[in-house]
Amino acid sequence: MPSSAKYRILSTKSLQESLRQDAAARGIALVDQPFIDILPVRAPELSARLAEIALGGHVLVFTSPNTVKSVAGIWDNGAEQKIYCLGGATLEVIHAEIPGAVILGTASSSLELAKQIVAEGNIRKVVFLCGNIRRNELPEHLLAHNIEVEELVVYQTVETPAELEERFDGVLFFSPSSVHSFFQRNIPDGGTVYFAIGETTGGYALDLSGNGP
Repeated sequence: MPSSAKYRILSTKSLQESLRQDAAARGIALVDQPFIDILPVRAPELSARLAEIALGGHVLVFTSPNTVKSVAGIWDNGAEQKIYCLGGATLEVIHAEIPGAVILGTASSSLELAKQIVAEGNIRKVVFLCGNIRRNELPEHLLAHNIEVEELVVYQTVETPAELEERFDGVLFFSPSSVHSFFQRNIPDGGTVYFAIGETTGGYALDLSGNGP
């Protein structure tokens, strides 16, 4: 870590070396320490169902880039895939990994995404690809409006909490799970600024730290 750094920032997931170099050029020392592990689910029944879905004809919902990465490679047939998703990182990974993606709508939160699907007026069923830890707003809102939700858990989130041995000027969070894992072992510090990607993760950071992004 360069001694000339003005700020020391911790990322709770691994970062590209190019990002660290760019930050260092601006006087920011970036250190990454993952606080969760993402383990794709490998099960015969799930694989068979995903192969069927990859043929197209479904309305898919993604609310995490980890979900998209966990099913990367099953879309090689080039079939059109109708998708609702969160914006930002999730949308970027979809464009990179799903060649036949047709984005029907994006939103900044799961609940807002569910409201878009309901407002469409002609959707009767969606396939919700997600992890084992996910918020309830989207499926509950859809079911309350008589939209069937087929939920496929395609990855497991394993928290890896650890106590920090040094103080940082800022901490970067990329998921609610990373927020929860971080604060299992670390007490909120009034001198540390917490940054989060997306409204949902930001809400968790604000609730658990009392010092929101």
